[in-house]
Amino acid sequence: PHRDYWTAFRKPSQFNAAGLYLLEPYQPGRIPLVLIHGLASDAQTWEEMIVALRSDPNIVAQYQIWVYQYPTGNPYLNSAADLRRELLRVRDVLDPGNRDPAFDQTVLVGHSMGGLVAKLQVSYSDDKLWKAVSDKPLGAILESGLLPDNIAAALLFEPVPFVRRVVYLATPQHGSYWTEQPLGKLGRWLIEVPRQVQEEYGNLARGNPGLFRNPANKPPTSIDHLFPGSSIMQATSQLRSANAISTHSIIGTDYLLPDFEWGDGVVAVPSARIPSVQTEFFVRATHS
Repeated sequence: PHRDYWTAFRKPSQFNAAGLYLLEPYQPGRIPLVLIHGLASDAQTWEEMIVALRSDPNIVAQYQIWVYQYPTGNPYLNSAADLRRELLRVRDVLDPGNRDPAFDQTVLVGHSMGGLVAKLQVSYSDDKLWKAVSDKPLGAILESGLLPDNIAAALLFEPVPFVRRVVYLATPQHGSYWTEQPLGKLGRWLIEVPRQVQEEYGNLARGNPGLFRNPANKPPTSIDHLFPGSSIMQATSQLRSANAISTHSIIGTDYLLPDFEWGDGVVAVPSARIPSVQTEFFVRATHS
């Protein structure tokens, strides 16, 4: 993939390098290790880590490294829906008979917002995300056919069946208050929502009064959903995970945030912690 993370953040509709990339030809018998970058970044942020991983013969013998690249100005729910489709499509192409047991041990590693994208690959939405945006009964809405496919895919989903492990790196499991600082507000202002998306959102909201609770003037951005007070962020933190999923957190410490919490300078330690993980590793490090 080529580097263009500014367009991916500022004008996500113009970003044409999104997708799941294999760094070398598919190798049956080796576990896919999928790296997912964070906000205002791209797949090449993993370059040094990939070099380090490939220097370990045990990792090379067991894993094949893939990267997922996506436009980070879009809400992480949309990016998660896209990755879900990509993972299922790639398996259909590379292992159509589901004969490779290594594929059934797929590992996701997500940095920052990428950790939330990873989390949504092993979670059940149930009706929690829907209730975060609407007071209407979900069953009635599904029967009515009012919900566009792209919105349904972002709000209603089940775990990807072949993902078995997730590693969260500096992930704001409960959001980040950086979103309400001047830099976060500037970032929200800079993200350009495509005219077509704005029109579709406006037509859906105006044509179906009461469908969405307190609809905004324009569709949300990635930064809107990273705010700790966001109903989407709060619902995401409460989703149940698939059984037999192994999860691990790597959390940065010793750097102060604007709200005087300690963390990695962007994500506070309490925001990065969730009770369901098998292991936590704390390291003195900044967010990047």
